[in-house]
Formats: sequence, structure tokens, C-alpha cells
Amino acid sequence: MVVWTEIDVEQIEAVAARQDRSKYNLNGGPLRFQVPRGMCTWGVSAYKSFQIDISNQKFMDWWRALERQLLPQVMDGGAPFNSNLKGATLRIKIDEATYIFDKESTQVSPEVREGLFRGQELSCLIDVESSYFYNGNWGLTVRAYQVKYYGEESGGEEPASAAEPTQAWEKGSCAFLTESEQ
Repeated sequence: MVVWTEIDVEQIEAVAARQDRSKYNLNGGPLRFQVPRGMCTWGVSAYKSFQIDISNQKFMDWWRALERQLLPQVMDGGAPFNSNLKGATLRIKIDEATYIFDKESTQVSPEVREGLFRGQELSCLIDVESSYFYNGNWGLTVRAYQVKYYGEESGGEEPASAAEPTQAWEKGSCAFLTESEQ
């Protein structure tokens, strides 16, 4: 899996979609990469997103360069922009298609509900899928492709295990790099 440090933002391809929107590709595939491990204080919100604290200055600088590369007309033109990175906190959308793994890299299938991941340390593989324009603001759609949590599952119930074990690098298998590999 690609880690954020391996991506040269100038190599990202923007493909025109509809009405000033773009979709993003990297080497012919989705713009997907692993972000630094961080703490999820509040858990999943009612809007199906969560925030992780990534107190890594190099990542925050790189993320700002990524935003400038993906939306230069907005960033350079001073148009209203809603960044997914506020301070040291990155907002990520989640849905039922997101693969979730426990600390043992076993796929689990908890219900994506408010409070899921509260107080958990997380690793995330994210897709930066596209740009959008909503309520007078530009933004990027950032969705979790895979999430791995490192404590006990929070929210009061045990996660259900996946029906079948997964094989390495097959769809649904845990593709996270260990801290020493990053």
C-alpha cells in the first residue's frame, strides 16, 4: 500500500467530471494512501464522518501542498474552501463499504454508527475521490477505504467477525504497513 510520504503530489492526475468538479487518480488507480496513525477522540458523527488527530507537521504541510495541487484555481484564487484538515485534525467520511480491522488485522463488521471509534487510536487508508462545490464552498471528498483500530472496540458491543477469513492483498484484506515500514 502507498504511504503518503511516497506520493509526489505533482504526479496526481485530475480528470474533469461535471461542472468544475474533478476526480483524482494516481498511477491509473484511485488516489489512495495511508495517513499517519492518529487518535479519534469523538468517534463517528451523525454525518458519517470521524476525525483523527494527526500531530505530524510534515504530514500537515504535505496535506496543504496536496490541496493546492488538487484545487489550484480555488487555493490561488481565494475562493471559499472547506479543508478536511483543521489544525492537526483530519476529517474522513465512512460508510458501510469501508473495510474495518481490529488490532490483530482481522476484518470485523461493526455497524457504522455514532460513537464508533471513540477514544481509539486508528490507522486509515483513505481515498481522495473528488472535489465538490456545496453551499458556496469548495472541498475534497475524503473517504476511508480501510480503518484499523488498536484498542478494544468502543461503543458498547463487540464487533462481528467477517464471515470468511481474508487472504493477504485480496479485496477486503488488511493492507496496512506497520509503523516500522512507514
